[in-house]
Amino acid sequence: MYKTAETRQCLICHSDLNDDTSLYSCFYRPKICQRCLQKFKVIETEVILHNCSVLVLYEYNEFFRKLLYQYKALDDHALKDVFLSCFPEFRRKYRDYLIAVIPSSRQDNIRRGFCPNEELAKTFSNHIFTGIYKINNYKQTRQKDRSLVKNVLRIDDGGRLSGKKVLIFDDVMTSSNTLQAAVSLVADYHPQHIEILVLSCPHIQLFLDKSVSHYHIYDNIEDNN
Repeated sequence: MYKTAETRQCLICHSDLNDDTSLYSCFYRPKICQRCLQKFKVIETEVILHNCSVLVLYEYNEFFRKLLYQYKALDDHALKDVFLSCFPEFRRKYRDYLIAVIPSSRQDNIRRGFCPNEELAKTFSNHIFTGIYKINNYKQTRQKDRSLVKNVLRIDDGGRLSGKKVLIFDDVMTSSNTLQAAVSLVADYHPQHIEILVLSCPHIQLFLDKSVSHYHIYDNIEDNN
């Protein structure tokens, strides 16, 4: 008997993925179509934060903003598989790293039924560290002084980080205060190496411009943590 072809649809536009016969589609079996894949504007730009390399993957455009909102604020868990579709090599690149994810608030995770950054990290690694947590439901966009985030972040089971190559992962870097606080927490446990990976950064030019202090960047980006 012949098997019926598996029905596969793009997770974003729901077009039929079986119509794509490209080598990329045959080899990687992506969860989104080529048209949607091309809407991710890859920049792969590196900035330095606290002597750590920060790799920023995408331009923060309207497509990315709406997609992230649908994933985090509208609880569309299936979209976890689309954000790193442009980087299938990450599973190999970061196979020796422990991925430390930036947390969302416990209240929001309960509402969603999942932790957004943790689910994203699982798409390229099985070595996830979830010991960084918030002691309350602090949200960056409600704060006049975003540097106060360091007062609500804590770390549990930090001994796992000792001597390891650690990749701190977050979806969006805005003011960078959360990432700075996370780097300080992780560094206390003497990892072998710390890098940072973020999906996007609305103010990346300001981080690249050494004449602008990134410690005082404020914005109206939605905080759906």
